[in-house]
Parts: sequence; C-alpha cells; structure tokens
Amino acid sequence: MKDFKLTISSLGYFIQELTKLITDNPNKAFRVNVVGWREKRSIDQNSLYWKWLTEISKQARIDGRTFKPDVWHEYFKKYYCPVTTIEMPAGEPSEIISTTKLDTGEMHHYLNKIERWAQDKGFRLTIPECCEYRELLERQDS
Repeated sequence: MKDFKLTISSLGYFIQELTKLITDNPNKAFRVNVVGWREKRSIDQNSLYWKWLTEISKQARIDGRTFKPDVWHEYFKKYYCPVTTIEMPAGEPSEIISTTKLDTGEMHHYLNKIERWAQDKGFRLTIPECCEYRELLERQDS
C-alpha cells in the first residue's frame, strides 16, 4: 500500500483496504507506521526551483566558466538540502540528500536559502506573480 492520507472521512476505505491486504496475504505480516501528514513538495515549487537553477547557470561565472542547471542542483543539495534518513532493505538506516523527499514547508525553506545565496552574489531570480513561493512570502510578511 502506498502513502495514504488518513482522515475521518477516509477511515472506512482505509479499513477496507487493510482488510483486503490481510485477507489476500494470510501468511504475511505487515508493518504499519502512522505519521502526521505533510504534503510533498509541489509541482509549482519544483518548476520554480529549476527556473532558478537555469537563471543561475546563465549568470554565474566561476573562473570564467559556466555550469549547467543540474550541476547547480547538486551544489545546492550539498550545502542546503536537509538530510533524510530512509530504512534500507536489511533494516539499517541510510542518509540521503534528495529534494524529492522534501515536503512543501521544507522545499520553501530550501528555496529561501537559494534565493538568499543568489541575492548575496548579486544574481537576479524571477519570482512569478502567481506562484506558491510568492504567496507564502507575502503571507510571512503580513
């Protein structure tokens, strides 16, 4: 079973799915882990992130060289992306750095760090009028 958003209105469906899972696999045991729900990073956030990486790649020069957006992606992950711990098949934990694991709040914080970095370097980043990032910034300022 993939991620499931458990709410009072989805409780009946959740019980139905668990019952089906156990009935279809009577000789198996399952691990159930319930954690608070947080939305994963949004498509809008991801689009803005890659727009910024492209803009940075066009403006940044290091020893006269430019670097592609995917290189800047790795650079920012290394310095600003929080480490996520995942469980490996043998049960041991492993730490990974991945923007795909960020929720919307973590991604917003990550984008803030990149925006500050760019401002400190004198780079201009576009923040579209109608985007989540701008809306969150405006809510924070009010």
